[in-house]
Amino acid sequence: MKLPTNIPKDLSALLQAMAADFPCMLRDNLVGIYLWGSLTYEAFDERCSDVDCIVVTRQDLDDREFSQLDEWFRKAGECNRWVKRIDMRFVIDGEFLDKTSRCCGFYHYTGRLVRTGSDGNPIIWVNIGQSGITLWGKQARLIAPRVSEQCLDDALLLELNYLKEGLASRVNDRSGQAFVYNAYAVLTACRILYSVHRRTLVSKDQASAWAMERVPPQWRPVIQTAKENRLKNRGSTTLRLEERARRFLEFVTREIHRTL
Repeated sequence: MKLPTNIPKDLSALLQAMAADFPCMLRDNLVGIYLWGSLTYEAFDERCSDVDCIVVTRQDLDDREFSQLDEWFRKAGECNRWVKRIDMRFVIDGEFLDKTSRCCGFYHYTGRLVRTGSDGNPIIWVNIGQSGITLWGKQARLIAPRVSEQCLDDALLLELNYLKEGLASRVNDRSGQAFVYNAYAVLTACRILYSVHRRTLVSKDQASAWAMERVPPQWRPVIQTAKENRLKNRGSTTLRLEERARRFLEFVTREIHRTL
């Protein structure tokens, strides 16, 4: 296990604890534990980044495993601040792209372990295959399934639609969560646009820097504002902020359809 060098010591301690404790709880059911997202791009920013993880199991978590993991998260959250940033999915080996597969997840916005359906997101697996970090188990590049270009394109368009729906559902919402989501949507749209053009994945910072040089001048202030607001990680949206984000995502949608 080789962890990123630019992360806080208590986050490193949390990841090492996962690698030590999960095999004891899951035993023969555990295949591997993997990091994806900003941690794998050397782009982790402790002001705003999530701790994105995938745990691969041979079968769905049984009641004992679920209960022990739930208790582990509860206790870890009492002494380590980074538990509040964890986005972890428990997926079944061989069913990574299957949207009908069973899944469990610990998500920072719920703060607890829950049973859900899998979204079969191929973007995650492209990331893991290209630059994923193995905390325990089979190497990331070997566990990741092959994702076709068409499958990736479909997933990128679907994610863009989710972003637009997310913005629409938060119109006139002045909460801090809506403010953070507004910036997230703009920067993720930059990353989707980058991936469509370059056929690879990069961090939000890299993608937004690329987009700033490529998009027409009227969109650059929208991207710059999103970058600043993401680092603030708190605030309140305005009608202008909402409208600019919505229009930028529509621009990205048109650009993608012209490219594909």
